[in-house]
Amino acid sequence: MKNKYLRMLAISLVIVIALTFIQDFADFLDEYSDKIVKLGVNQQCNPTISICSASIINNGEFQRLSFAIKGSTASGNDFPITVKATGFDFEGIQSISVAFEMEGEDIDNNMVLLTADRSSHQVVPEKWDVITRLPNAPDGRTDWLAVIKLKSSKKEYQAEFPFSQR
Repeated sequence: MKNKYLRMLAISLVIVIALTFIQDFADFLDEYSDKIVKLGVNQQCNPTISICSASIINNGEFQRLSFAIKGSTASGNDFPITVKATGFDFEGIQSISVAFEMEGEDIDNNMVLLTADRSSHQVVPEKWDVITRLPNAPDGRTDWLAVIKLKSSKKEYQAEFPFSQR
């Protein structure tokens, strides 16, 4: 009888230790995997016409990237880009970049870093901007994808905004 209880106690102890290791491993995977978080984007919104947003709820916090292109994006024209990052205060923003891509095309690396607008004196600036231009479009195509990447102290967030050159 005493042997039976010792055996049950030993099995229970092994199960508790195994569950602890499984939970620790799951926490490790959660922390070190999926470093790029893709934000949902309204594919019908065109940032050359209006402000477009991508958002996610992350650990109960609402996070949003708003993106706008001002002016003409015609070939050779410089135009301003504005990104507003809301809800990233608890993580901090290390950088925000934009790259222009075209489906099925190999566009040279054209990633540009945006600059934080520090005029608001916020600890974590929300407004970021840059003046840039589109790379040369192959075969006269105008269907672009602006890939916005926000790097925080914890993760990298990405949003892909389709737009037409105008």
